[in-house]
Amino acid sequence: MPASRPRAFATLAAALLIAWALPACIAETAPDATRADDAQAVEGRTVVVWISIDGFRPDYLERVPTPTLDRLMREGAYSLSHEPVFPSLTFPSHVSMVTGVTPGVHGIPGNAYYDTADGETRRYPPEAALLDAEAIWITAERQGVRTGVKDWPVSHAQTGDVRASHFGTGYVGSLSDDVRLRQVIDVWSNDTDEPPLQLLMGYAVATDRPGHRYGPDAPEMDNAIAETDALLQRFLDQVMTVWNEKHGPQDTLYIVITSDHGMSEVHSMVNPFHLLGVDGRRDVTIVNSGNVANVFLDKIEPESARQAMVRHMTLAAAEHDFAQTYPRGATPERWGFEHPTRTGDLIVVLDKGYTFSGRVRDAVVGDVHEHDGPLGMHGYDPATNPEMNTIALFWRYPKPLGGVDLGHTHALQLHPTIARLLNIDPAPKATAAPIELEVGVGVGAY
Repeated sequence: MPASRPRAFATLAAALLIAWALPACIAETAPDATRADDAQAVEGRTVVVWISIDGFRPDYLERVPTPTLDRLMREGAYSLSHEPVFPSLTFPSHVSMVTGVTPGVHGIPGNAYYDTADGETRRYPPEAALLDAEAIWITAERQGVRTGVKDWPVSHAQTGDVRASHFGTGYVGSLSDDVRLRQVIDVWSNDTDEPPLQLLMGYAVATDRPGHRYGPDAPEMDNAIAETDALLQRFLDQVMTVWNEKHGPQDTLYIVITSDHGMSEVHSMVNPFHLLGVDGRRDVTIVNSGNVANVFLDKIEPESARQAMVRHMTLAAAEHDFAQTYPRGATPERWGFEHPTRTGDLIVVLDKGYTFSGRVRDAVVGDVHEHDGPLGMHGYDPATNPEMNTIALFWRYPKPLGGVDLGHTHALQLHPTIARLLNIDPAPKATAAPIELEVGVGVGAY
């Protein structure tokens, strides 16, 4: 990554723009039966292609050459201090990005959660029907903007009168990132309905899996970072091919690349049952994701017995200075975390470097190397662990944004920002200020 990024890269930006624009010029001189040449083409249409690359830390850009991401920043607008919600876990973060609300409102508080409403535990929940808030693909479709979303967490198997024009039936973990992103291209390329698709969304595992396996500071991450950059270049080439086939010079393309969280090194694993002194208790339900555990006592009656159990667990955890406990109603308001039925009677949060795991069987704490644990983890509070911050990039074609450093931005701003780009109203609950892409002001307020 360049040591500095001045906002004026006129000569270089122009040269690079020509490289991508040339296929468009050629296409415009040839007959194209698929391109609409009616009033809509004359007025111009905006298309947003939004891709999430999982687990990308901003400092990864300094590790190895990343020519694709560097170019997007030079020509676009970017934040290298993009803050996720708490907990900074894949599913809550992705859902907050598309709904513009915190986990306590959208109802996905972890990668796994228990719901007292039906007594079910759901792990990596795919179905969009589980959302308690409106996702951007519904917001758009409600207002006549057609959408296609592939493998974005909690976007699958959509039901109801309003839904995305294209969506997946379920997540297939064995797919490569190239194949996963190719789904987005295929949806866009093969769609012939009117009006044309204007919002396309996709997801890539990217640096998340190797970050967990090796730790974010491991040398093995260098190859993962470089491959993610190369993946994006291959995808962008495909995007421009479809764009030149389907759209005219009056249309505008935005490519948006965001990530859901960063990553921290892990040295210790914690057994939640041992930590809280509830080994063998069948009436205590603990569901943990990363460094966050929700403890449910809905099987204990009466209320006085539940409160006694909360006090017992709080005292047990207090013997370990790496664990903080919050009874229901006492979590920090800025988290917006508590949900009526999907967060616990007691919430336990571990400090940086610690993660929950049942692999530690005979002690409260175990070394990750001795228990085959992850060497990298996320979920920590971004306010106290800036390693959870990530990136957000916006690239516009054919008129470049010009290398705007957006400074600090927040995940809750993404839904309103995408809505503004599409010229639609955000969902009623998505009240954060949209990111001002062209001038770099008004960011960070949410």
